[in-house]
Amino acid sequence: MEIIDISLPLSEETPTYKGRKEKKPRLERIRTLSQGANETRLTLETHTGTHVDAPLHMLSPANSIDQLPLSSFLGPALVVEIRGVEAIAAEHLSPFQQFLSPRQFLILKTDNSFSDLSRENFVYLTVSGASYLAQQGAKGVGIDSLGIERDQPGHPTHRLLLEKGILIFEGLYLREVEPGFYYFLSLPLKIKEGDGSPTRAVLFRM
Repeated sequence: MEIIDISLPLSEETPTYKGRKEKKPRLERIRTLSQGANETRLTLETHTGTHVDAPLHMLSPANSIDQLPLSSFLGPALVVEIRGVEAIAAEHLSPFQQFLSPRQFLILKTDNSFSDLSRENFVYLTVSGASYLAQQGAKGVGIDSLGIERDQPGHPTHRLLLEKGILIFEGLYLREVEPGFYYFLSLPLKIKEGDGSPTRAVLFRM
């Protein structure tokens, strides 16, 4: 069995959504070995680096990250590679229909994997693409950008997916991942009333 880490490392150099500096993680060494042990204070937003959006991120009332069962964050997955498009719509997903199964994670590898993750014009999922995934009964969707959409008014892609119970995993590192079938695991921190959480995302290939 092969375990593939698809998480971004957390540091003060971690790329942020559209390059927003206020979203940068901060790490501060607050104790050293001379004081007994190394200890670091980490300050970051819940939607930093590789992370998952809880329904509470865009909906109210809605489940927070700690209210979701652990089974929400793992299961069979299909990685598809869609290159040369600016936005992923239903027409770009329909060619993979024969490989899609209900309660499966769909992981989108795009041109984002080969560019600066902080750029503003990243590849995103449209409402029609989100609607298509809902029709197919997807369990979750992951993408190699730090947002599933580009701040569209009202966040329709986010809302549609989360209203249908489809979790959103953003900031996946997929540059070296081949398209195909995997087992996906991306566990969040148990943040009380959290609207999302950083995760350590991995793919298993048998």
